[in-house]
Amino acid sequence: MTMHMETMQEMTVVYIRCIGPYGTDNRDMMERLKRWARAKGLLESGFILGAAWDDPARTPPERCRYDVCLTTEGCFPELEEGMLTEWIPGGRYACFQGAHTPAGIQILWQTSFAALAEHGIAPAPGRPVLERYRSELLKQGLCELCIPI
Repeated sequence: MTMHMETMQEMTVVYIRCIGPYGTDNRDMMERLKRWARAKGLLESGFILGAAWDDPARTPPERCRYDVCLTTEGCFPELEEGMLTEWIPGGRYACFQGAHTPAGIQILWQTSFAALAEHGIAPAPGRPVLERYRSELLKQGLCELCIPI
């Protein structure tokens, strides 16, 4: 697992939201968004994000919000039912790379916050933690967990 700091710009996204315990419906939502994006020719110009808006240690599981997103660079094609658009706030993030597998993503979630704490860095409230799936990393079998700082 590697870490780097990055300042992200605000992003326009198309998203599907799940409210409930993290992890239960994420994969199905991700596949639905990817099918739609492929049909619209959008996967080549954007990338997929998973946005976890709530800290499950402070928010009851049934109220946690998770958005599966596609960056759109201002392009708003016709959306399917249940798809919306929103802005993901910009700012400084600590980004950790790991294996793009269910186990690899789980390890990122389990270890990245402790790695931040070891460096004396606390996550910033008010912005989502992002799972980022960029094609150049996916080709290497990698993805990222980006924590707002």
